[in-house]
This record gives sequence, structure tokens and C-alpha cells, in this order.
Amino acid sequence: MKKNIKHILLFIFLIIIGSESYGQTGAGSMTVDDSNVNVAAGTTEIRFSENTYFGPQAKWIINGTLEIYSKNVWIAKEASFTGSGKIVIYNPGDNPFYTDMPSSSTFIDGNNSNFINLLVEHRNYNNVILGDIADPGYKTTNPTGAQAAALNIGGTLDLAVNKANIILNGNNLSFNTDGKINNYGQSRMVVTGNSIIGHMAKEFAEGTTFVFPVGIAERDYTPATITATKTSKISVSVQDYAAANIPGVTTRQNIDRMWNIYSSVPVATNITLQHNISTDGIDFKEETATVSQYLGNAKWDFTAGGMVSSGVHARNNVLIAADMAANGAYFTKHAVTGNNVFIPNLFTPNGDGINDVFEIRGISLFSQNDLVIVNRWGNEVYKSKNYQNSWSGEGLNEGTYYYLLRVKETASAPWQVFKGYITLIRAFKQ
Repeated sequence: MKKNIKHILLFIFLIIIGSESYGQTGAGSMTVDDSNVNVAAGTTEIRFSENTYFGPQAKWIINGTLEIYSKNVWIAKEASFTGSGKIVIYNPGDNPFYTDMPSSSTFIDGNNSNFINLLVEHRNYNNVILGDIADPGYKTTNPTGAQAAALNIGGTLDLAVNKANIILNGNNLSFNTDGKINNYGQSRMVVTGNSIIGHMAKEFAEGTTFVFPVGIAERDYTPATITATKTSKISVSVQDYAAANIPGVTTRQNIDRMWNIYSSVPVATNITLQHNISTDGIDFKEETATVSQYLGNAKWDFTAGGMVSSGVHARNNVLIAADMAANGAYFTKHAVTGNNVFIPNLFTPNGDGINDVFEIRGISLFSQNDLVIVNRWGNEVYKSKNYQNSWSGEGLNEGTYYYLLRVKETASAPWQVFKGYITLIRAFKQ
């Protein structure tokens, strides 16, 4: 313990005697903490130096307040922070000791360390950026990839001022089952940088709901709200179509935003996705749009309806894949149009369970439909309002019949009309 205290005092002494070289900017100054620290309720501990390091032996119990004005914050993966108090992150330019320290983002290297189990109040209006910072000399084995500077929150992350964004910068921001994020919105969000290298992740208890306030850039707010039906860890990021490079979508009919959502285990969820209407394609219609999931081979899964409000669409009972790169891990929005209808020209109602009914793919996406079937002489042989893909041609001879199908995208939309023929063959030979 005495050795650790002497180590801290040495760095403080170096900062004091080097004040002339640091001037009032604090350039190059540092504080290293690698011991047990107890911040009592009603008291405040402050870190003024440009660089603050929390070593592998750092065990902080904070019942008061720890204020950090540093530009760079390095946290060893073994360090721990607990208590009933809070950590406050300020803009370095507001430093009360180094009054000429430049305004900047706060760079935090969390090293995928222990969950910070207390309130973290983010007050830097120039953002927090997760970024890899060099080990100051502890020779610890630090993670790589998206975990290299990963920050783990077990208490509450409060985005307390406008422009207090978290920039993932290719790193993960994770919350355990107790972890929360507050005061998010268009001016206070988690920025993915248009990449899925780095996600916002949440450990879910059964039946819980969490909002992922993500977007590809500052103010490009596209949050995902997810309710999980069982214990799981779900990760979310978002990109535009060019960065995602997933086929079967266009910026004309869709919204140019794609969410990458995956889980630690396959899990059924309810999902609500919000986008900015400024990204709507020319042919995108809010009232007919649906949350769609990628199936592979340029095909997307559609469901009927789902609009909650302008820019907000929901879908229930969605199975989340357990692989970031799986086809089912990609989501966007499709507007329902006549292009979503596929009408076959042949069906074979012979009782073998294959192609036994006249199935019009995509018809369930429309608000209304009606269908009329006539024979070659123009006699009506079948009629249905709200057709449910159930006609099997029962009682009819093999041959060619003619259909008239009408669909409405919404109750107030005009009818779209489709005409054509359908061949009924019972003894179909391949």
C-alpha cells in the first residue's frame, strides 16, 4: 500500500515541478492510480491532467464524486469502480487547473474491463470517443479488435448535455442486465461511424426492453427498441446501404439504413426501428412500410403493416440470429407496392402437399384485396374478398382459368388491378 501511495505521489510531484513546461495547457501531464481509493459521500476527487491511467490494482469505491477533465483515460481490464456516487466526464477545455487546455473529445480506452457499477455522467459536449491508448507501462495483456477499447457499463450512463455522444470508433459499448442509458436523443446518442466493427450491446433478462440510441453519424438518429423473450445478449449497429453492401434493397424504394442486430443465442424479440424521413426513397411510403429481415440471395422477409408513427415501424416475434454475419442479422424497411405481389401461372391441387392451392405471394401485405376467377367462357367459378391463399380449384376440371385481382396498399389508397391466367393441372408430371 505504501509503495502504491509513493508511486502516485511521485507522479503528482513530477506534474508540480514540470508545471513550467506544461504551462497552462497541461500538455503531457499525467496521473496514475493503481491502488485502493475510497471517495466518501459528500467529497469530490478531481483529475486535471491530460492523461489519466487506472492501473490493474486500481479499486475505486466512489460514494462521492470523481470528476475527470482529462483528454485521455486508460482503464486496465482488472480495474474496478463501485459505489453509490458518480463519475463525471468533462470537456478538457473546461479544466479549472490547466485553464488553457484545449477543448476536445475525451478518449477512453476501457480495455473491456470490469463493468463500471455506478453512475457515469457524460458532460463533454465534444463527445466521448472509444479508442485504443498505449499501456503506460503495466505490461498488461489487453484485448484487440472491437474489444480493444470496449467500455462496460453496469450502472447508468447519463448523456447529460447536448452533443454528449459516444463515438464507438470500431469498439463495443456494453451494458449488463443492470446497465442503463439515460437522456438519449438526436443530440445525445451512440455513433457507429457507419460500421459494424463495434456494436452497442445489452445483456437482457427475460421480458425486458432496451433502447439502443444508435446512428451512423451525429444527429442521424436511428434507434432500435428491442424486447427479448429470454435471457440473452443482443448487439446493435447501423449502416447505410453502401457500407452494408447487402443486395435486394434500393435507395429508391427503401430508406438507406440497415441495422445489424444479433444475439448471443437465438431469441424471439419484438423490434421497433426508427429512421429519419429525410432518407426515404422516392417510392418509399411510410404507411405501407414494414420492418424486413434479410433471408439471403437478395430476398427479404416481409410482414403486413407495422407503422407506429412517422419514421417508426414495429414488428413482433422476430427471431434474432446468433451470428453477426448471418443473413437474419440484417434489418431494414420495405414499402409495400404492387411489385411485392407474385402471381403464379400454374398450380397442381393433387393432394401431395406441394403447390396444392393458388398462392399469391405478398398478398397478406396489403390492406384489402378481392379475387375473381372465371373459366374460358367468362363464367365465374370462384370469388373472394380478403383472399387467404386457400383456393384449391375443388370441383373444377383441369384447364386454364383467368383471374382478376385487386389490392389496396391502405384503406384510402386506390385499387391496383392485376389480370392474367392460371393453369390447373392435377396429374402434373415433372
